[in-house]
Amino acid sequence: MKNNILRILLFILIFQISFSANSSEQFNFDIKEITILENGNKFIGKNRGIITTDNGIIINADTFEYYKKSNILNANGNVKIVDTINNNEIYTQNITYEKNEGLIYTKNNSKALDLNEGIEINADNFEYDLNKNLINAKGNAVIRNELKNYTIFSNVIYYLRNEKKIYTKDQTFFFDLNSKYIFESSNVTLLIDKKELFSNKKTTISNKVNLYTTEKFRYFIDKEELNSEKILINTNYNLPTSDKFYFSNAIINLKKQTFFGS
Repeated sequence: MKNNILRILLFILIFQISFSANSSEQFNFDIKEITILENGNKFIGKNRGIITTDNGIIINADTFEYYKKSNILNANGNVKIVDTINNNEIYTQNITYEKNEGLIYTKNNSKALDLNEGIEINADNFEYDLNKNLINAKGNAVIRNELKNYTIFSNVIYYLRNEKKIYTKDQTFFFDLNSKYIFESSNVTLLIDKKELFSNKKTTISNKVNLYTTEKFRYFIDKEELNSEKILINTNYNLPTSDKFYFSNAIINLKKQTFFGS
């Protein structure tokens, strides 16, 4: 009995060393239980564990499946990914990591944290391109920046971390929590460092008092200044005595409630 236990322990130790050394793209496993199938191609890990890689990725999950020939890892159950190089964290339930391509796909209740920028992203699914440092959030996507006080809702959001840029596809809502205005648009781009928001699609901008409808806009968040084309301004739009103004081009200070147009 003791000899059998020693053989099992020796096998696991030899497996871990040779597996780390011989994989073309290195994975290191710290897992309580491992099963090897398909003539050494498929590895199944159970009972929670940690996988580290040679490119700064740390993955925690309840179960793992690794396919050695294709260098693809599946992880399931309370998954946490730490990107130590880019200082990102991802939380989800299921991932597929195509290591040769540098792509991580998540499924179900995905959350990403950019610890440098204070940005939190939530969506149904992510596609995380490690080489481009880009997160594509799909399905009920939300980005919150508590440091800069804005929130973005859209079905598809791209976060280009290296370029400090966010852009969306389809219908988008942008909440500027400082000015209390809500932007409803589509295909919106946010330049994070410049603090500029813009779109060439029809947009409505509103608070409890005023409503603006424009064909094209650029919003300077810090100054709360709106530059727009073909804009209809509707002041006190919830009251019977509201006023309407149309301009081909206009500059509007949302904070001071002043505008200049032509």
